[in-house]
Amino acid sequence: MLNKLYEQGKDLHVANYVAYGKTADHKLYADEGYKETVTKVEIEDAFKKGRLVIVEGANYLVPVAFGATGVITVVTGETVKTQAWAASAEK
Repeated sequence: MLNKLYEQGKDLHVANYVAYGKTADHKLYADEGYKETVTKVEIEDAFKKGRLVIVEGANYLVPVAFGATGVITVVTGETVKTQAWAASAEK
């Protein structure tokens, strides 16, 4: 049987968790001004629940993978580009 991931009370009525990607350092932040950091645990939790959305400028990205380096997104356009996003906080 597959491992079950249950939402918790903190997830009640949450449609998505939004993280802001700073292209200069490829890290994720909790606010548009890149001041409030997020942890790898927070990113992993939102990814596992299928609720993580990353805002990079005008692009809204949905991660396709999670690994040791963080989450991976794909941007299509003239060329297909993958991007790894890491947590901005240490813990």
